[in-house]
Amino acid sequence: MKIKSFIVHGILVLFLLFSCSKESKNVFNVDQLKIDASFKGARLNLFEKIGDNSYKAHIYPAFEPVNKSPWFAFSITSKTAQEIQLKLYYKNYKHRYIPKLSYDKVHWKKIDANSIHIDTVSGEATLKLKVENKTLFIAAQEIESSEDTYNWVSKTIKETEFLRREIVGRTVKKQPIYAVISESDTVKKSIVLIARQHPPEIPGGTIGFRSFFEELISDSPLAIKFRASYNMYTFPLLNPDGVDMGNWRHNAKGIDLNRDWVDFSQPETQTARDFILDKVKEGKNINYAIDFHTSHSGPYMLVLDSINQKKVKGLTSRWIKGIEDNSKFEVEARKRSQALPYCYNWFYNTFKTEAVTYEDGDEEDREIIKERAKIYAQHFMKTMNLKIEKEL
Repeated sequence: MKIKSFIVHGILVLFLLFSCSKESKNVFNVDQLKIDASFKGARLNLFEKIGDNSYKAHIYPAFEPVNKSPWFAFSITSKTAQEIQLKLYYKNYKHRYIPKLSYDKVHWKKIDANSIHIDTVSGEATLKLKVENKTLFIAAQEIESSEDTYNWVSKTIKETEFLRREIVGRTVKKQPIYAVISESDTVKKSIVLIARQHPPEIPGGTIGFRSFFEELISDSPLAIKFRASYNMYTFPLLNPDGVDMGNWRHNAKGIDLNRDWVDFSQPETQTARDFILDKVKEGKNINYAIDFHTSHSGPYMLVLDSINQKKVKGLTSRWIKGIEDNSKFEVEARKRSQALPYCYNWFYNTFKTEAVTYEDGDEEDREIIKERAKIYAQHFMKTMNLKIEKEL
């Protein structure tokens, strides 16, 4: 009986241990530290002690192959105030982003340059962090979950009477895919905006996109005139699954959405394609498209290659000239073959319309990103309005 009781007790202990570890899969308690990676957008695989006040965070991609975009996001709370050293380890990848710090996931600042050391050989970064009994969030970029984006959409819709939102599809994990629409029955010309196909690309995919979009929906005479001539079909977050999973690049099935605009193997790209094609069937014309991203080497724009530039109306070159002639910004235009399976290429290949990929830089000043996007949007509208006036 004693042996039987011991076995039953042992099984119960193992069950409780397993249950606890499963429940705390994304929460680590090490020494006096609590490390939490259970929130939407978090990415942390393992947290371990490697010395006195010294720790190592293991950060791996959800899927491979993947480009070098090692996203991380987690929080640290300490029972006592102390300074720790934290090594960020990416296994086969090298550090990319300057860590951002926040106590509320709203206000962010870059880590002080004296508090980070990057080993250019190993690709590891070591941070000096002051932690206390107050939750500190550490992330590659500002954290912007699907909920954050949808809250912004809801607020924008509420404040803008001519906008509406539609659920036009579902993601791999059955999250809604929203289109934000400004449309008139009498207007045929249309533009398309797509944002955040790649989860970490917040500078261009969220900050730049929002500033650009908010200028298009403003009450300026320029914007009012623009909207009188163009419908707008906007996808403010095409990859909510990847965003909430903290993926480096992919959607929930491990597919890079911006490489899926030929195969259309994923529900996210299928949804955007079918929505746009349906609008064309209804009699709408697609006259321009912009896909918002972020790059280590941004800001720049991906544009049509030299051969295909000769086959369109020259709207992109007029837009760029308008920016450079009337602002402090210079636009680097990088040409890409239209054979590549990118989103902006699909618009040209399908409709022979002009389109660009709008890239911002990882570490660009956020206020400059907003200012640039606003100026770009103003000159975009001027270019498109001129198209109407001259019937280009």
